[in-house]
Amino acid sequence: MLKKLLAALVFAPVMAFASASSPVTFQQGVHYDVVAEKATATAEVLEFFSFYCPHCKAFEPFAQNLNKNLPKGVSLTKYHVDFLQVAPPALQQSLAKAYVVAKNAGQGDRIADVIFDYLHNQRASFSNEHDIRNLMVVNGIPAMLFDAGMVNPAVVAEVDKMKQSQDHYSEAKVLRGVPTLLVNGKYLVKFAGLSQENFQQELNELVAFLLAKKD
Repeated sequence: MLKKLLAALVFAPVMAFASASSPVTFQQGVHYDVVAEKATATAEVLEFFSFYCPHCKAFEPFAQNLNKNLPKGVSLTKYHVDFLQVAPPALQQSLAKAYVVAKNAGQGDRIADVIFDYLHNQRASFSNEHDIRNLMVVNGIPAMLFDAGMVNPAVVAEVDKMKQSQDHYSEAKVLRGVPTLLVNGKYLVKFAGLSQENFQQELNELVAFLLAKKD
């Protein structure tokens, strides 16, 4: 699914300074699929991802840029899944909680980069929640903040919501792997349909287009 996305990383330094290209006419079946009859009541952009997923690590800079360029009042919501076979679901859920704790402290993007680097560049691993705690503390998340956050009912509820959404879209055959990007609960972004040379620009424009779609 992400063959073109991974190839696009080679062009990332150039893309940042690329001149605007001709507008793209986005097409169903090429750039996006319709996966539900009705859109959500409010505009939303939802990414399913996993810190254990190398494709998600490759997509992370694009996701962070997308979030910064979304229309006013819309933000990218990231849901960490627990179905990858590389770690027990409970440990993957602990990572999800740690991410939410960091996000609530205004450190979501930075800590996401830290975790991706730890797992994929350093090729380290987590054996238990204490290992996750150590990485967070070493990287500037106070121990007391982490400990309180991991049992905070609001954090636990948000991770439960991630699991419920994961199960819903999995059962609907929409969520088949990660990263998966959904707009308004109705449109599934097809990464392979986007230009390698202008991936970021086309991604941002496609999401804006889908957010504004009325049919």
